[in-house]
Amino acid sequence: MSDFYDLFLTLALRSDLPPEVMTEIRWHLAVGQHPPTEFAAFRDDGWFADKPFPFFNGTVASHAFQGVDVTALVWHDGRWQVTVRSCVHEDEISYAGQLIEWLAAQSTADGWIGYLRHSQAEAPDLIFWHQGALDFRKPGPKVA
Repeated sequence: MSDFYDLFLTLALRSDLPPEVMTEIRWHLAVGQHPPTEFAAFRDDGWFADKPFPFFNGTVASHAFQGVDVTALVWHDGRWQVTVRSCVHEDEISYAGQLIEWLAAQSTADGWIGYLRHSQAEAPDLIFWHQGALDFRKPGPKVA
């Protein structure tokens, strides 16, 4: 039996992103029709076997968690807003981390951006983006 992660991510993208970055974002959110000529999100191009596919798969019933895997890219208040809820297989979790980090770097975020919950965990790890770095934290009060 495989382990899965329930990922939720929400970001407001910077308004000055170049077209090639938006093409890649659209591709990874399954709202673009063509892959970019080069992928910037992944340090390792081995994330696909034969031909590229969107990392997040649009809107489908989640096969490992209650609810729906969904991606949205919506124009609001002069910028693109991204929301993702996706089931991520354990073999793809490092790629998901790379993509989350790259997406966050394209955003205006400074603080909480989502959560990541292992299929066997009772509570998710919260995901923060601060000063150009991801930070995964257990929920609850900090203990001194």
